[in-house]
Amino acid sequence: MIWSLFVLLLTLVLLVVSISKWNVHPFFALLLAALALGVCLGLGGAHTVEVVLTGFGNTMKWIAMVVVLGAFIGEVLRETGGALRISDKLVKWLGERRLPWALGLTGYLVSIPVFVDVAYIVLQPITEALSVRSRRPVLVLGLALAAGLTVSHTLIPPTPGPLAVAALLEVNMGRMLLVNTLAGVFAMAAGILWAVHFCRAFHLPYDDQLRVQEVQPRPTGAHAPVVMDLLPILVPIGLMGLGAFLEADTGRWPGEVLALLSTPLIAVLVGAGIAALQYGRAGQPGKLSKLAEQAIVKSALVIMITGAGGAFGHVIRESGVQDHLGSFLATVPALGFLLPFLIAAVLTTATGSITVSLIGTASIVAPMADSMPCSPEIMAALIGCGSFCVFHANSSFFWLLNRLHDVPVPVLYRTFTPQSLVMGLAGLLAVLLMWSLGLA
Repeated sequence: MIWSLFVLLLTLVLLVVSISKWNVHPFFALLLAALALGVCLGLGGAHTVEVVLTGFGNTMKWIAMVVVLGAFIGEVLRETGGALRISDKLVKWLGERRLPWALGLTGYLVSIPVFVDVAYIVLQPITEALSVRSRRPVLVLGLALAAGLTVSHTLIPPTPGPLAVAALLEVNMGRMLLVNTLAGVFAMAAGILWAVHFCRAFHLPYDDQLRVQEVQPRPTGAHAPVVMDLLPILVPIGLMGLGAFLEADTGRWPGEVLALLSTPLIAVLVGAGIAALQYGRAGQPGKLSKLAEQAIVKSALVIMITGAGGAFGHVIRESGVQDHLGSFLATVPALGFLLPFLIAAVLTTATGSITVSLIGTASIVAPMADSMPCSPEIMAALIGCGSFCVFHANSSFFWLLNRLHDVPVPVLYRTFTPQSLVMGLAGLLAVLLMWSLGLA
């Protein structure tokens, strides 16, 4: 176990150094790190290659086409000026000071039925247009949105991870929702405050690129109502939400249609179709092919690096190093109340996967539930808060931010990574308060 931990830590250090100091491209750095880690942890050469390919393929099968379609919606919204019209309305209604909080709340609500990565991709054009209109760095608004997205994805059912935790710990769902919602409010507020106060100095070259792009005239669709501009974004979110909240009856055609439409690929494809129809009606349908090509070109790098990140994380999970770490922590009785939080934090740091952290930790601590000094609902909240700590190079969302906004890796380590730690600790503080007051 000590050797596995040493190899993992050394690989992570070399990965960060190779990208930030030696200027190795992230795709090749992640690929080489995954191969080296698998071999050093005893997976064997041939099996390591198979695991890398499996991890890459598993990531590609759900994100590749969605990223391209989301990028196409973004291209249409930029070309027609829709993103600017939406951002103008939001700035007018909310004011510039409230924008990070509005985005955080939006992310909190959207990510209950929609996966984090997909939701962020769909909302990217609005985030960037708001950055231009409010003159705030895109990283501030992006991390505020990410805070809300991550909280509900980690703590609030019917997201699969929290649902699995509830089943494994046999919690009272109503009490779990109450406890996790309060913990989530603390965590989200901490994440937004971190973004607003500690990330505002990070002005990126990408911010200047956005301002140059958005000041260009956008004559097509200039008089379209804002609600029409929102349709390509709201319809996919609504369809995915229906699939999460309404149980599809696959034995009848309405249920089968709902099951199909609620999948991320089809839902975002519908949104792209709406965007294409709106652009065609605006008078320049011939340019749709060019916009689609631009979306594919811009998405290629995002897809490949995110896939390489998925492959690296899959090698870590297949090696079983997280099981050794979790078992070791479980044998230390002195940890007591903090045990679920610490195991979850270790698993997230090691694997980069919130879902793996949630399910793995719940599986480890479930047999000890009767001997723990807190209720199953508090244990579930501790697991969720620990799963925030911490996101770094083995997280697919880390690389999504890196490529979507061209954020340098060292900047992400100084902003996104500590933000996740701050959110986890704030959630832990909320859980401690509820436990000490006897609220759960």
